[in-house]
Amino acid sequence: MREVRMSQARQSRRAGLVVGGFTLIEILVVVVILGIAAAIVVPAIGSRSDLKATSAARMLMADLIYAQNRAISQQKPHFVRFNAGAETYEIFDQMTPTLNYIKHPVEASNFLVTLGPGGAKPIRDVFIDTASFDGKTVLMFDELGTPFAYDTGTNTGTAMTVGSIRLTCGTVAVTIIVEPFSGELRLQ
Repeated sequence: MREVRMSQARQSRRAGLVVGGFTLIEILVVVVILGIAAAIVVPAIGSRSDLKATSAARMLMADLIYAQNRAISQQKPHFVRFNAGAETYEIFDQMTPTLNYIKHPVEASNFLVTLGPGGAKPIRDVFIDTASFDGKTVLMFDELGTPFAYDTGTNTGTAMTVGSIRLTCGTVAVTIIVEPFSGELRLQ
């Protein structure tokens, strides 16, 4: 009797009359598993300090490259001044006798970027820990795009030997290294 049923089931499948399916219990178990996985994964995506820090670092690197390229194209020095206490950096094309901000290419306002609590939502949790270019807080790119450590006290730039900017977000820290001579940027 059992062989007859099995034989009928095979014939029905071959004829396309019976389609294999899932029971209601199997479907509910899969839905519950997906719900648990989503409840664990989705909150973790929104609070990823490493992604926020890396995103802010890449934005800062793009701004540094912009300043360097602008210095080359306009054949005049450009300055990037960091203020870790205020969580800001700003770009000028003239430091003396008065500061001359360059315009931000997207916002068409003075090129002043604020991180930390006063910054835009994606970078609100990112802070400038340190910015040092041979002990100075101003980075200058000359007409060839070469980085210099700029001393605001003497209004002079000296060939930079060590330059870095360290950003933090929670327990995560990323460092942007500015290479001497070439001005190449590396993310660590």
